[in-house]
Amino acid sequence: MKITHVETVSVVVPLHAGSWHSADYEPEGKTIGGAWFRQRWEEFPIVILRVHTDEGLVGLGEAPKGTPEEAVRRYASAFEGRELASFNLQDLPMDWLWGAQGGVYLAYETALLDLTGKALGLPVYRLFGGKYRDWVPVSRCSGRMNPAAAAAAARDAVARGYSVLKMKARPGDDMVARLGAVQDAVGDQLHIVVDANQTMGQPAQLFALDERLRAAGIHNVQCFESPFNHRNLDWYQLARQKLTTPIALHIPQPVDVIEAIKHEACDWLNIGSRPVITYKVAALAEAAGMPTWHGSNVGLGVVEAAHAHTCAACLSMTLTSDICGEVLRVDDLIREPLVIEKGHVRVPEGPGLGVELDEEAIERYRVA
Repeated sequence: MKITHVETVSVVVPLHAGSWHSADYEPEGKTIGGAWFRQRWEEFPIVILRVHTDEGLVGLGEAPKGTPEEAVRRYASAFEGRELASFNLQDLPMDWLWGAQGGVYLAYETALLDLTGKALGLPVYRLFGGKYRDWVPVSRCSGRMNPAAAAAAARDAVARGYSVLKMKARPGDDMVARLGAVQDAVGDQLHIVVDANQTMGQPAQLFALDERLRAAGIHNVQCFESPFNHRNLDWYQLARQKLTTPIALHIPQPVDVIEAIKHEACDWLNIGSRPVITYKVAALAEAAGMPTWHGSNVGLGVVEAAHAHTCAACLSMTLTSDICGEVLRVDDLIREPLVIEKGHVRVPEGPGLGVELDEEAIERYRVA
């Protein structure tokens, strides 16, 4: 089976109103180098990739938001005209050409996994040896919210069957009021992953937050994710010694995961990356006895399906993964949405990724 041509299309699919930041936390933008840029990531285009073959099969890929379509197109010549069976899916011929961005590599890797699965009549998880679970536990995610909006998001999450809500946080946010509103709204039905994205400048900030939450009787924090700069693994060691709440690191690269394990720097790992790397890193965590989950870039149905297959194939992926684009965006651009019930997503069973593009939706959200 030969790849005949590569096709790309850029789309912008909006979020449901209020599903991420509440209005008082919406970033307007900032000036960089004299130019003003909006900071609404949901407005960044997403590139959908179709890899066509001479036998009529098409592999689907998706690049993360903000990856330029031109960058994706640049690699088409590395695939067009080649036999599908000639590729090593663990090492695609990209980095040695022009230094592929991670998002570009993800798009092509996903498309070739989809295409290989379709050619063999197997779901993608079989390409990793098989699956450990039919349903992958997932979390609902959100940005920064005021207490009223956080309580509303919590009620919605519980109504949909979620047990975990991941929330972004920054120094200066009133997390006592926010998490207190969530606890008042839904009690113990929902636990919160507090994701600071490495913005806490000193461990003392995290310790003070933990003390304030405990003094207020708030006990719904499941873990603190990436509170400090990831280079400061000694700070993570200290946090584990001082706190009883689990500490998580979001580090997708194998070398970084090895260092975190060696330093005993965290309790849990968020290791979302492209499927092959995620599979390999999850195996490192498995050997260390460390639970993991798969992060998200709040993508569309193609990449969310890829995440579901990867999570199903990784034994250590026992925590709730951030497969949440299906809930946050107004459309996923696939004909049959992924099935999410009781806080779990069902792993597709069709050949390849097991999803098909909704061509009408593609046209609706296509951008020039």
